[in-house]
Amino acid sequence: MNRREFITVIGASAMLPSNAWGNNSNTNTMDVLIIGAGAAGISASRELQKRGLSTVVIEASDRVGGRVHTDYKIFGAPYDVGAHWLHIGEVNPFIKYGQQNGFDMYRSPDAEVFYVDNRQASDAEYIAFERAKQTATKAMIRAGKRGMDVAPSDVVPDLGEWSNSANLYLGAYEMAKDFNQFSCADWYTSEDGTDWYCREGFGTLFAHSAQDTSVEFNTAARMIRWDEKGVSVETNRGTIKAKAIIVTVSTGVLASGDIKFDPPLPVKTQEAINALPMGHYNHVALKLNRNFFGIGEDGYFAYQATQTSNGAPKGFGALVNASGHGITYCDIGGQFAKELSDLGKSATQDFVISELKQIFGSDIADAVNHSHTFDWTKHALTKGAYASASPGGAWARKQIRRAVADRIWFAGEATSKDNWATVAGAHKSGIRAAKKVAGALK
Repeated sequence: MNRREFITVIGASAMLPSNAWGNNSNTNTMDVLIIGAGAAGISASRELQKRGLSTVVIEASDRVGGRVHTDYKIFGAPYDVGAHWLHIGEVNPFIKYGQQNGFDMYRSPDAEVFYVDNRQASDAEYIAFERAKQTATKAMIRAGKRGMDVAPSDVVPDLGEWSNSANLYLGAYEMAKDFNQFSCADWYTSEDGTDWYCREGFGTLFAHSAQDTSVEFNTAARMIRWDEKGVSVETNRGTIKAKAIIVTVSTGVLASGDIKFDPPLPVKTQEAINALPMGHYNHVALKLNRNFFGIGEDGYFAYQATQTSNGAPKGFGALVNASGHGITYCDIGGQFAKELSDLGKSATQDFVISELKQIFGSDIADAVNHSHTFDWTKHALTKGAYASASPGGAWARKQIRRAVADRIWFAGEATSKDNWATVAGAHKSGIRAAKKVAGALK
């Protein structure tokens, strides 16, 4: 089911081959260099090797996974600091992989509790909130189906007292952007489906799936030089030469200029990168000594948003007791998430605790045994959570999938046609790019 139809552990580091690092012109023996060991980079490497091409994956950090990573130290239990949901279970390859490799995979129960002020909403309030979300969703579908490359704020009618809440939970919480920041036409292209979880953590699952791929860690690309003869990549550890390159870093990193291109990328490619900016979606994880939320394991907690900051709704959504490990993910998205990020991690956590105290009373602050805030907005290797097209930018995903001079290809969730903002979408984009590169090199 897609939106057209919707109405209601880490692999051991392997040293690069001795001929991979080159400072002279006769070392151009590698077929493809891949920048980034996230889902796209790992799948691209695997696909290219299946086709008999030599590859090297370089990664600026010390681990695989990129924005999917499970930490065990902070809470003493699996804690996904990034991607946690396995979206679109009907076509998500990681679910089958987990089932075949002994992981505890299970479908999201999708139970939800909704609060107004400091109490659970009445039946009438539940119905009003759901109707507001349906009204907004239908307006976005109509616009997307007609190819209207406009923001939801241009087509969603006034929803009265539920306007901020619809914006918060359909925009900031789902898209990491507010209703005035993303394109209906782009939003409409995404598939929908069931959500799943991995009890051991999505990052744990991904690291296991990547253990057959050699990666050179702590190797950051600084400059990419390209011409009709091939590609030369300057890193903090030296220069690597290859016939072609697949770049899987986020559009946030590409737009920042942290990786330079010589000559510069074509103007249309640069415009596509800038038309797919990163959204903001940050975790505040809490381990509480008792359940205040009135819902069980993996249940969603939401509440009526009544306040705004510079037009953006102030609020968060929460996944309670994720996978039974006692960790509640309180997630803040959109422009307000960025505002809090600019003030520092403590401001983000302080806001969440303040909101919870207003709803449940001051006792909840004393019930926090441990907490942690993870800020993707400030993360140097992502500069945001995930990408979506700005109003007027729905064309950009197709453009960024196009090769540059049959030497440079881009992959990653931002390049996915219909599974963007997901790990599975990044995985599939890596395979797609690898097939294109293999065809071009032949």
